[in-house]
Amino acid sequence: MNHMPLMIDLSQKSIVIVGGGKVATKRASTLIEYCADVHIVSPTISTTLKELLDNENITWSQKEFEPQDVEHADLVVIATNNNDVNTKVLESVPHHALCNHASKAQVGNVTIPSILKRGKLSISVSTNGASPKLNKKIISRISDMYDESYEMYIDFLYESRQLIKRLSIEPSRKQELLQHILSDEYLDEVKQQEFTRWLHLQV
Repeated sequence: MNHMPLMIDLSQKSIVIVGGGKVATKRASTLIEYCADVHIVSPTISTTLKELLDNENITWSQKEFEPQDVEHADLVVIATNNNDVNTKVLESVPHHALCNHASKAQVGNVTIPSILKRGKLSISVSTNGASPKLNKKIISRISDMYDESYEMYIDFLYESRQLIKRLSIEPSRKQELLQHILSDEYLDEVKQQEFTRWLHLQV
């Protein structure tokens, strides 16, 4: 495997998860944050998935898997504990679709990383299926480094960048300002507000 990390827009894509147990639940819980069309195919599903049916953009076909279940999918997640079913799903994945095999990462062409989100900031960690527990361990460590305050800080950086781009100053000066706001002092909300007010006066 030689998977390259990518950020992908799934908001208008069709996701089909085959399976309804613990792994399928984990995959669905992640994907519904990014996609409005997540469909589960499984005779039974977990209590958590049943709860998600009431609250999120997720649907369920209470049935055994059939090849036509994935013919229009953009991403297929194989997440059952039955090897025969998993093989059948894998053989049915259409050529245009991406495939994540939850128990055999090397079989599919997509791995789903562990993710830390702080607003516009996303940090993902993957061992390409070698050790999901290490993924979690690393995410846990960096979650303390990049705590909840980073959500506001990233918004500040975004707004500042838009304003700096509008300034009638030399490009080199713009780069200096962009570098300046990466200083740790701007993790402070008061400093952010002061700098933003100053920028608005300059535009």
